[in-house]
Amino acid sequence: MVVMGLLTVIVIGLMAMFDQTQKAFRAGMAQTDQLEGGRMLNDLVLRDMQQITPTYETNAMNFYAQIPPNYMPLLQWLPATDTNIYARTNILEDVFFTTRYNQTWSGIGYFVRTSGSVNTPATLVGTLYRFETNVPVAQFTGDAFQPFLSFLALPAPTVTNSVNVSKVLDGVVEFRVRAYDPQGFWLTNGSPSIESNRFVTITNSIEMPNPAAPGEVQYYGFSNNIVPAFVELEVGVLEPAVLKKYNSIPSPIIRSNFLASHAGNVQVFRQRVAIRNVDPSAYNSQ
Repeated sequence: MVVMGLLTVIVIGLMAMFDQTQKAFRAGMAQTDQLEGGRMLNDLVLRDMQQITPTYETNAMNFYAQIPPNYMPLLQWLPATDTNIYARTNILEDVFFTTRYNQTWSGIGYFVRTSGSVNTPATLVGTLYRFETNVPVAQFTGDAFQPFLSFLALPAPTVTNSVNVSKVLDGVVEFRVRAYDPQGFWLTNGSPSIESNRFVTITNSIEMPNPAAPGEVQYYGFSNNIVPAFVELEVGVLEPAVLKKYNSIPSPIIRSNFLASHAGNVQVFRQRVAIRNVDPSAYNSQ
């Protein structure tokens, strides 16, 4: 009886240790997948954005980034804090830009949606999609705005209806873009490097009637010979296990509170991309 009791204790201990090992292994694999997905996205966007090219067309959209006007950003409390002073504000933006390869212009866009709906911006967390359309140079001249219009007019109700759209990454809670001038200064409305150029539109969030993200730029729109000299991209990706649990919660309020308290389960990737084809003459000398 004593031997059986000891064996039982040993077996239970081994099973508990095996269970903890399995949990650690699954958590490690999930984190590896998350990091791999984030790095893959960074590499993809890096290759695309490096090729941003000025069209030298006044009716084109060289570079566009916007926080949807009615979008409510996600606040996530940082670990060991209980006030929004120490909260991280996550933003999901729509981005579009043009590139050129030989005799073909390409319009490329990225956007995050909750359930694939084109017309409704993502709330809290969503899936990142990539859009691309190609136009021959001969057709592009005189109708340079068409690629951007195609991006804005993606088929409803779901992006999967379009052959120009591909799914990139799930669990995205942040997709933030900032543009910079050749000196490395953040471009906002009133930036001295571009204040006299009529081919650029920048709207600071605070200028909007209902600012979506105070302190950020609400809208970028560059045409003619203007493209950013640098673009900074920040992406936040939620751990797969936490995303699965989030999706299983039926109540929107509980889901929001759940996500707000899991900032520690978000992997943040940030990079600044140098644009190769920037035209220095588009900026005022400082």
